[in-house]
Amino acid sequence: MTIQKTGKQILVFLLFLFLLFFCLMKGKDVGQIVEIAVSASFPSIVLGLLMAGTFHVSEGLNLRILLRAMGHPVSLAQGMKYAYTGFFFSSITPSSTGGQPMQLYMMKKDNIELSHGSLALLMELAGFQAVVFIFEILAAILVPAMGIEMPLSVKVLAVAGFLMNAVFVLFLLTVIFSEKMGKKLSGLAERLIPKIPFIKEEKKQEWIVKTEAGFEEFHACAHMMKRHKKDIVKMLMISTVQIVCWFGVPYMVYLALGYHGVPFLHLFLLQVLVYMAGALLPLPGAMGISEFAFIQLFGGIYSGSSMTAAVLLSRGISFYFLLAWSGLMLILIYAVKKRR
Repeated sequence: MTIQKTGKQILVFLLFLFLLFFCLMKGKDVGQIVEIAVSASFPSIVLGLLMAGTFHVSEGLNLRILLRAMGHPVSLAQGMKYAYTGFFFSSITPSSTGGQPMQLYMMKKDNIELSHGSLALLMELAGFQAVVFIFEILAAILVPAMGIEMPLSVKVLAVAGFLMNAVFVLFLLTVIFSEKMGKKLSGLAERLIPKIPFIKEEKKQEWIVKTEAGFEEFHACAHMMKRHKKDIVKMLMISTVQIVCWFGVPYMVYLALGYHGVPFLHLFLLQVLVYMAGALLPLPGAMGISEFAFIQLFGGIYSGSSMTAAVLLSRGISFYFLLAWSGLMLILIYAVKKRR
């Protein structure tokens, strides 16, 4: 991704952000919202920021573990660089398409083979999605049992997001652990791609080659998992801590705004539903849809200006702060490297 293209993506992102804030603030008492947000408990906000920060640290640690298992002496600083790169470029591009290519670019500059880099990223993604899916199953069981009500619009989005993630995780596990099934799916793709209309033959051949390479990567992933079981368990444990802290941010905001009485699990499950609802639409960082789902689901907990302040603080900490921090760290990394 060139600097010019990155600049355009950032401008589009900022335009979305402006429209989002305009919609959130329209017809509201902005002064009161700001007053509520400013008066939030500082220790709780700081703890929320630290919990959100574990997202980057966890990904950096996991990539370090996986790349070291492949024989690359990656430092924690390098792992963090790849984590910051992935989050920043995933957040400013639709469907998070820009993150992994830029991470591979960074790894290549550190003399890490593309095959190893892509394998590490695939395994990190598979681990993260598998743990998220476990929490989604937990939410599907506990939300009705706890009597948590969902508006129809959010319920439809959450169910669609759950099914999409279920298919994705099932596909990953099937292809990774069943070489026979992987070959069947690869053969099916090779037969179907040439039949796609309105696509040039050169492009179709390119897709076939990429599909074959992708399935080979899945099988390599399975072999590595068998050889490095302890590292995989360690990665899954780190991913679990990562997700618990990340989805726990709304609870810290709840405490920061002076509220009490609703347990951590309740708010944690609501945040899982917010994530599920935002998983389906290809918007940068699930912008707009996450805020909409948050307002709909947390409407029984907050009211009026407190609701707007809560969504701004919660999303501000769990997404916009992480985006700004990753961008700042990448600028610092670039500046230090240029100086050297």
